Amino acid sequence: MRGRGVFRLRGGFTLFEVIMALMILGLLSGAVYQIAAAALETTRAVIAEQTGARRLDAFLRITRDAFLNMPSDSQIFLRIGKSSSGAPVPELVFVETSGAFGVSSLGTGSLILAARPQADGTRVFSILRVPGDLQGTDLERLLSQGPWVGLLPGVERVSWLFFNAGEWVEEWPEGVGRPQSVRLLFEYIDLPGAKLDLQFWIPPVVPPQASGEQGGGGNPQSIEVSPPNPNEPVQ
Repeated sequence: MRGRGVFRLRGGFTLFEVIMALMILGLLSGAVYQIAAAALETTRAVIAEQTGARRLDAFLRITRDAFLNMPSDSQIFLRIGKSSSGAPVPELVFVETSGAFGVSSLGTGSLILAARPQADGTRVFSILRVPGDLQGTDLERLLSQGPWVGLLPGVERVSWLFFNAGEWVEEWPEGVGRPQSVRLLFEYIDLPGAKLDLQFWIPPVVPPQASGEQGGGGNPQSIEVSPPNPNEPVQ
């Protein structure tokens, strides 16, 4: 005969098993978090690189158009200005140029393209429109504190070179005409490890031919100046 007392086995987990389960769950959660964080960081890096590449491409397009569409009576020259902190700033000045960098007309004024220093040690390519009648302290105040329009941030070690008479030169002062090409070298923080070497060809100024030339009615010949060889070393 069976006794009246019946012993039943109750299912459950010991404290050790609960602790082990929590530890495994914590490890899995940490692994998932690390994978998600790495994927998010990679996505951010890709987006930042793509954004930087688009900014660079836009800057190159408008800069190339500014040189290619220079009127026959326009000029450029390089001068060394100063920022509000006193740091030297190479300034490329466009004189009597229309349509450059989206500015419809300058009149008798000029447009300046410069790599302005920033607080983080980098520079930003910026433009500034300067009226032709501005001189003295008003001009200095505008250059140091004026409404510069930023085009490309995050640039470093900027230098300009000018091609003329078969060689590259570092200086191009006011009043010497216009070079055949302009070369821009700089580093871009969104493309680390590479120094950009860009060349912009400038259409030559062809003097008008006299309508009635002596000695015949031959057609006037145009003068064609070829752009420099990109592989030619800098002198």
